Amino acid sequence: MSIAQPRRPITNRPIARPPRRKGALAGALAVVSALLLSACTPAGDDEASPAPSAVSIPDTPVGEQVSWTLDALNGEIDPTAAEIEERLNADMLAAVTGEQLVDIVDQLAAGEPWTPTSYEGTETQAVSTIVSDSQGSLDLQASVDADGLISGLLFQPTPADRTPAASWDELEENVEALDVPTSLRVTEVTGGETGDVVLSVGDDAAQPLGSIFKLYVLGAVVAAIEDGRIAWDDSLEITDDLKSLPSGELQDEESGTTVTVQEAAEKMIAISDNTATDMLMDAVGRESVEQALADMGHSDPSLNTPFPSTRALFQIGWGDDGALRDAWRDGDEAERRALLDALPGGLIDVEPTALVDAVWIDGVDWFASPDDLVAAHLALQELADTEAGGPVRDILSANPGFAPEVVDPFDYVAFKGGSSVGVLAGSWYVEKGDEAYVITLQSSTENPGALVDQALYFGQAQDAMALLAG
Repeated sequence: MSIAQPRRPITNRPIARPPRRKGALAGALAVVSALLLSACTPAGDDEASPAPSAVSIPDTPVGEQVSWTLDALNGEIDPTAAEIEERLNADMLAAVTGEQLVDIVDQLAAGEPWTPTSYEGTETQAVSTIVSDSQGSLDLQASVDADGLISGLLFQPTPADRTPAASWDELEENVEALDVPTSLRVTEVTGGETGDVVLSVGDDAAQPLGSIFKLYVLGAVVAAIEDGRIAWDDSLEITDDLKSLPSGELQDEESGTTVTVQEAAEKMIAISDNTATDMLMDAVGRESVEQALADMGHSDPSLNTPFPSTRALFQIGWGDDGALRDAWRDGDEAERRALLDALPGGLIDVEPTALVDAVWIDGVDWFASPDDLVAAHLALQELADTEAGGPVRDILSANPGFAPEVVDPFDYVAFKGGSSVGVLAGSWYVEKGDEAYVITLQSSTENPGALVDQALYFGQAQDAMALLAG
């Protein structure tokens, strides 16, 4: 997501983002700010805080665009959608419209004045921390192309400063002090068997997963290969009926484009590609994924039966003015299956800017407990030892979820994370010498604005890895 050096871990979100075009910077995703900030509320303080000190913005190509953006946020200029679009390059225009950016500017303008308190950058890329008395602190990340046009623009909450936990007891205290209810579980699984629980904080019941559900899709793919129904090198076709919203990149490809099963599986895990996921689900069948829940040790598969695709989640959760969400919440299994069968085909008609409300509270997500996630990771490692599951370990370890310095002490790290509106989750299977562990982190809230500092939450899992490494 970030243009400059990443300031938070990769979470593999299932929430929608604007399309990413080949050759464009991953930061060309301005609409994300609307999803993050629409429910954001300031922390507040009874006593007035001193006014922040402003830093100067350099007179560089990207600095000029940052200054222009700040002028818009502070009401010094009132750009129209057309005027905004004149400042965007082709890749950015393919990702976001001027009208969408006007909406974002209007949201943020409610917090004026915005003061730049730090600035780091080159001629073409920059990140500036901007502070508002009413809306807190944001990192404004921007990039420009060779013509000085905006190729990336992203607003995200400035990560909070935190001190890493120096012990398991301290880590437990830190997790319990988080604003959003969070469960963190560290379980020894040496030898492929569930052993001692090193740390258990928070609720041990089933909780929303976001994209971690894709572990079960991967398990269903291996089962289908073992049964001879598909093969890793089979071709899957991208169609309008299977295109989902981002995260991912296959939604940007022309319909009729093909990828292999293995390529789709790699994208599903490494970059949490939603369209790749739905293509795999279509190839193996929804019932096969539901069977994978049981085969991989889920304690209550009925929580995810029927099993929605990512496309269906967007349509039910944020489409049709909430009517489908109500029907899903109140429906039994048969009624939910009928709802899934009746969803419209063709290109998905849900705007990324509609993803504001937390829908997991109405059952629109996928659910598992920390124990279920331990079982899922162990099941996939067992499948990796079969002929059909040969690529699984490489697929799961392509994106370890943290920077190299965090994962380097381990011999092997498998990761799948996920987030949605009001949901953040991560799961790791790690090996170090003869020992193996599974770490799970699950946070969920009805107030999405309380969960925008993802680095603070994933930092707890990072501390767990550091303690294991030590």
